[in-house]
Amino acid sequence: MTDWLSTVVAVASAVIAVYAAYWARRSARGTFAHTAYELARTLHTDLTTGPPAQARDVLEHFRSGTRYHEPGPDGLPPATGTQEVLEAYFTLLWCFERILIGRRSLTGQQAWNDTSPAVAFLDDLLAWHLKRWAERWPTVRSALKAPERVPDLRDHDSLGSFCDLVEEVTGPSEHTALLRTLIREEVDQGIGVT
Repeated sequence: MTDWLSTVVAVASAVIAVYAAYWARRSARGTFAHTAYELARTLHTDLTTGPPAQARDVLEHFRSGTRYHEPGPDGLPPATGTQEVLEAYFTLLWCFERILIGRRSLTGQQAWNDTSPAVAFLDDLLAWHLKRWAERWPTVRSALKAPERVPDLRDHDSLGSFCDLVEEVTGPSEHTALLRTLIREEVDQGIGVT
């Protein structure tokens, strides 16, 4: 009788332990999913608010010619305007770098924590921003690298990260290929190299 009772208790304990492990894992996955979505929202918010949003505005005015192109008394663009555009340029590039790092953090956890839905959510939020800025970046960069502005622009690493992000989210494009070609040519010529 005691052997039978011991067996029943052991089986019941094993069933309870398996059930508890199942619910613990399920609960952990829910926590991981919540955290992953929160990171995705934070990365998108970083791009669309605060200094990066202001930087996007500055760069769009610079690209379209509505500001920052008026010559100063010496016929050159004012240094303050160039400085503002340069700060906006790197503010946005560094924002894209932070997004790339956060996205890679999420993709690196996919096998264990199933962050795939959060990555897809983030990619959906970012795709149009990245496509538009990949289209615009060569024009912005070319104007900023003008001889009277910043001809020795040292942006290769950050610009390469931007290209990585665009390609990981939207796939390769002619715009990122152009930017990568410009980087390679400049490196070969010793331009923008520290």
